[in-house]
Amino acid sequence: MGSVRELPSGSWRWEVMVDGQRHGGTAGSKTLARQAAARLIADATRGGVVDPSAETVSSYLTRWLEGRRPSRATKTHDLQAAHLRLYVAPAIGERRLQKLAPADLRRLYDALNRAGLGAASQRQVHQFLLTALGDALKMELVSRNPATVVKPTPPRDTEERRLPAFTPEEATRFLSAARSDWRGPLFEFALSTGMRRGEVCGLRWIDLDWAASTVRVVENVTDRNGHPHVSTPKTKGSRRTVHLAASTLELLRRVQAAQGEAERIFSNTKGGTLIPGNLKRDMARICGAAGVRELPIHGLRHTYASLSLRRGVPVEVVSKQLGHASAAFTLTQYRHVYESEQASWALGLDDLLTGKI
Repeated sequence: MGSVRELPSGSWRWEVMVDGQRHGGTAGSKTLARQAAARLIADATRGGVVDPSAETVSSYLTRWLEGRRPSRATKTHDLQAAHLRLYVAPAIGERRLQKLAPADLRRLYDALNRAGLGAASQRQVHQFLLTALGDALKMELVSRNPATVVKPTPPRDTEERRLPAFTPEEATRFLSAARSDWRGPLFEFALSTGMRRGEVCGLRWIDLDWAASTVRVVENVTDRNGHPHVSTPKTKGSRRTVHLAASTLELLRRVQAAQGEAERIFSNTKGGTLIPGNLKRDMARICGAAGVRELPIHGLRHTYASLSLRRGVPVEVVSKQLGHASAAFTLTQYRHVYESEQASWALGLDDLLTGKI
């Protein structure tokens, strides 16, 4: 038999005795508390009792990740599992799930600042907790979601750090060095299209439409324990058609002529799928030969976007090419480009009326 009682906070506490052991939890209303008690009694009858009041944050998040694994991108699962292992578990992992409070999350986010974790990574940790704890609330495992109250507060200089990108002069030198390197065509292609490295590694010749000058992004490659893992892009925007310039098509013709019968447009020395992480060495070698800053490979994507926007390509076009969710996101990511252009476009009234600029 179960019992329910109202707590000073306005929540309702439910308790059930099963085989001499007390089980319990909290709910937002008397009706929900009674329903939770009834479900546990039914579970006890079937022999499957789980005491939610005893579950820790680490235990719940581990179960949550495993339950969501089949429907999620591998990279997303691995990233959140790493966040749990490296940051969440050491700080609040042993805390009882039902006792988790906003103060606990503030302690976690303060620890992330002390560890020097960047703003983007802090937001990823927060989104992980926000979603997982939101599901716990829906399942009435907790009475509130503290992640809706507390958010990370990364240092301002970390938040405002610009995305790594080459200047036009650096990009020219990098391109020249890439054209003299055996792995250079892949990097020239990445710089010409703004595609992610996993997308470039996942391209197949059947995805290329020579007549339309386009290539379809339908596969993405990630590094899974030192082996290439092929999956579909995780968002609708990422699954897109990328338009190619005439010079880029000519580059691909040279790659095809030199490559032979490989399935992938860019493959390893045996004709197989490239591991994206292994390209870091090639990127470093080309940067060294060019005498430019050593950027992460993703910096070529940022370079493409920055150069395109400075050239006057409409932000909607750049956003579609990059596979962003919206043009507003592209504007936010590359707002420094527009800020740097404002001075040169400070037009007087005469200029606006006459059209002379």
